[in-house]
Amino acid sequence: MPLLHISGESREPLDSFAAFWGEWVLVSPVTVVLLFLLGAYLFGLYRLNSRASASDASSISLGRVALTLLGFAALTFSLVGPADALAEDQFFLHMIQHLLLTLVAAPLMLAASPVAAYLWSLPSNIRYTVAGSLGRRGRTSWLMRKLTFPKVAITVYILTMYVWHLPTMYEAAIHHESLHYLEHLMFFGAAVLFWWPIAGPAPVRSMLTYPQRLLYLIVALTPSAALGAWLTLVDTTLYTHYESTPIHWGLEAKEDQSLGGLIMWVPGNFVLVGAATVLFFKWYESESRDSRYKRKVNPGP
Repeated sequence: MPLLHISGESREPLDSFAAFWGEWVLVSPVTVVLLFLLGAYLFGLYRLNSRASASDASSISLGRVALTLLGFAALTFSLVGPADALAEDQFFLHMIQHLLLTLVAAPLMLAASPVAAYLWSLPSNIRYTVAGSLGRRGRTSWLMRKLTFPKVAITVYILTMYVWHLPTMYEAAIHHESLHYLEHLMFFGAAVLFWWPIAGPAPVRSMLTYPQRLLYLIVALTPSAALGAWLTLVDTTLYTHYESTPIHWGLEAKEDQSLGGLIMWVPGNFVLVGAATVLFFKWYESESRDSRYKRKVNPGP
């Protein structure tokens, strides 16, 4: 199968998943944007680490670099990889694409906190201006505090998810490339806001306690599971576009829709459950550490 594929180009139905891995949309504005962002990150990383070596200051850890590169890998596979190349033909691949954006790429990028590297990719005069805006009293920092307030962030995330799965909105995005780009930008942006109260880096760190973060994830899990269950169990084909696309791997439109809903319902929510589990153990570790400290400070009689 060709490595280069032009979006919208007709193709023969695929009958094996081996052929699936040959489908990439490398001729795309998204490819240019991803390469630019990756190049800017690597350039800033080089400048920052060179400065750190010269002054014995701390540099960006290899762990954070690895998380950033994994985030870029998830973005690349989602936006120009086989999932994107066949998203117009298969609903379940479109759902995988959305899950990679919202549940993999977004939290990885937040955990990596690449802001410092991007700042150092800028000329010094621009860097100081942007850094000032990101400071505690900066306008950008003020706006981010408003947008990442838990009630706002989770509402934006859920509304974005539901609005873009309305049949009229979904089909419009499939048939209009610019609207499709907007859809993906909104999914990723809403996911960044959603994950910020859980793992948000500086300059706007999360103020939620561990129990509050657990509750936050549980609240998000319910509407996500409900949408996935509805797409899986509904009797009709909601997205008629897929009734006229090539039938890959023998999946008819209704089967394809049910599989896409199941992917959102089960694996998608496993990510949220997994994140909640990690938070629970972090909470337990924090409580144990505090308890040991109190016993050390106040040993008692």
